[in-house]
Amino acid sequence: MHAVLFLYLLVFVTGAERDLIVGYQPNSDVSEHLKLDLDQRDFEDFLNKGDFKSASDIYVNGGNSMKTAKIEMNGNLPRNLAKGALVEQGAASGTLAAKAATGGTTLKVGITSKCVGGFAQDTDTSGCFKWSDGVPVKVDGEEVGTPFYVNLRYRTLAGFSVEAESKMKGQEMFEMYKAYYGAADYADKFIKAALKGEDETKRLKSNVPMTFLGKEEIFRNECAKKGSAYWSVWMYVIREMEDAVADCNIGCQFCNDAPVHAWDEALAFYAGSLEGESGDVSGKLLYRLAEKRCKNYKTCEGGISKVNTNILKKFKEGRQKLDQGKCAEIEPIKKEIINLMSIPLIQGTLRYAYKIARGEGSPKEKAEGVAFLGAIIPRLYSCSHTDADTVKQHMWIDGDMKASKDGFKTVKEAFQRNYACMGLKCADIGGHLDDLTDDYSKDFRPCTDGSVPSGQTKMTPVWITSIMVFVTLAYLDFGCH
Repeated sequence: MHAVLFLYLLVFVTGAERDLIVGYQPNSDVSEHLKLDLDQRDFEDFLNKGDFKSASDIYVNGGNSMKTAKIEMNGNLPRNLAKGALVEQGAASGTLAAKAATGGTTLKVGITSKCVGGFAQDTDTSGCFKWSDGVPVKVDGEEVGTPFYVNLRYRTLAGFSVEAESKMKGQEMFEMYKAYYGAADYADKFIKAALKGEDETKRLKSNVPMTFLGKEEIFRNECAKKGSAYWSVWMYVIREMEDAVADCNIGCQFCNDAPVHAWDEALAFYAGSLEGESGDVSGKLLYRLAEKRCKNYKTCEGGISKVNTNILKKFKEGRQKLDQGKCAEIEPIKKEIINLMSIPLIQGTLRYAYKIARGEGSPKEKAEGVAFLGAIIPRLYSCSHTDADTVKQHMWIDGDMKASKDGFKTVKEAFQRNYACMGLKCADIGGHLDDLTDDYSKDFRPCTDGSVPSGQTKMTPVWITSIMVFVTLAYLDFGCH
């Protein structure tokens, strides 16, 4: 018992020495997880240059966010090697991620030196372990042999979706999205179809076609990069929270592969390394999206998005509950975070619905509308099949905002009818500001909770009484005949 307590304190108390992530203090080392946003940055940069080949390479292979490397040795290890031991080879260094026994041939190393893969924009292999130059590996200063193979592994944006079935099966939000699209790797299919400029129909439901054949380059660009950040990463943040809850329920504090606490991983993927300790405009992931949308919708507070303020508060609460082993109390916190993470997606969808309906509806704006809608429509569909189908008819690929008399109004009201179902209020979404006047656009002001969009009749007590009287009189009249 004392040994377990010591390990717990070793891992979590030393977390106080780690850098803050947008004001959040991680209890574990998630420095490499944070760097996934550098893949997203490179992905976007390649796309903006029209280099779809390089964009596809960094998306599929990664290059900035390292996983544990595996070093296969030429001979047997001469002694037992403890987890956490210093591993070196020339300019390369790291720590043993798992203990290695005498006679073994594999070292699992968390590389801490500079080792950026060949598909990244800023490749730098100076700090990578190598097998081809015959330089021996040292552990805690003593040589243990030379490697015959080094497997440098990187986290990938594609992997978040491609591996979803094996990692997220049975998780509520994943199953909801999988059921809507008809495929576990729906995000990867969407992104790759956009990158290739092809139609993707395999194992997808016919009512959500991913048709990119013949689409403009800017359309494909926007769908690909937003699909990566707001479809794949969004769901994986939820996956990590689910993992944390599951680990807590089985009493497992040290189950993660790095080992890294899953709750910290969720926050790392939500924010990314570019945000630093207090947020930065160079950010590329979900934290930055919330900051952008709050300025559009007047939902900032103290210069920071209310969404991010509340999400960080909930992450801190969840971390405390996990540390205390209060597993049952983490579940509602996780659900609140999911609801909060949905707000910028709805705001993004409505923002581009407005631009398409009230402006020219450029290919770029239509693509952004598709990407934001695709990230939230399974949730809308779970609340109302009819409203989701209505929005899709107006905004999906090859959709038509003129499918109704006032397409924007139709889309906006379809969402508003389902805010409560998604655990949200009108004030959470806000109204969209006019870029010129800095006031709400006249037909895009915040809605009021409890109000019913035009075209809907609110069932007040007076109306209910009137209907009951009408039905009674009709029944009596019918009975008299």
